[in-house]
Amino acid sequence: MTTPTLWACGILGKAHGLHGELYLNLAFSGLDRLSRGTEFFLGDKDPHAPEGAGRLVLCVVTRRGGTDRRPLVLLDLAATREAAIGLQGRELFAVGGDLDGEPHYRVGDLLGLPVETVSGRPLGEVSDVIEAPAHEVLEVRAPDGSSLLVPLVDELVSVDDGCVLRVVDGLLE
Repeated sequence: MTTPTLWACGILGKAHGLHGELYLNLAFSGLDRLSRGTEFFLGDKDPHAPEGAGRLVLCVVTRRGGTDRRPLVLLDLAATREAAIGLQGRELFAVGGDLDGEPHYRVGDLLGLPVETVSGRPLGEVSDVIEAPAHEVLEVRAPDGSSLLVPLVDELVSVDDGCVLRVVDGLLE
């Protein structure tokens, strides 16, 4: 059984009101993920884990509100303002629903991969993945040391068996 991909919705921000609502500082596409996910997890620091490691706590988003720019969430983990304050700074993740069918790449899997055009012309290798407002952008280090920026969208870039990234011909001319 494969582990489902966790999609970041955002970071829980300030408490709002007396009944446990929190503002959600959105991640890239966070609002869309919040509405499409069927299960949610809250990133929680595990006091017994090595430094930097954490665990996930299953939670239920019982209410969504606010605006698209400043959404509010109410989780089953907080019924009071004080409990909500205790959740501030934690990351909210979504899984399930049609999110499970979304293509995804882990940054660590892409770094260092060779990049070439569909016709086979080498372009370099992936040196960084940059998060941008519309989609991620690949920074490709060319053999001459220069950098190319390539939008990471399905219409332009494909991953060939996890070994080579192929960019449509004509994109970088």
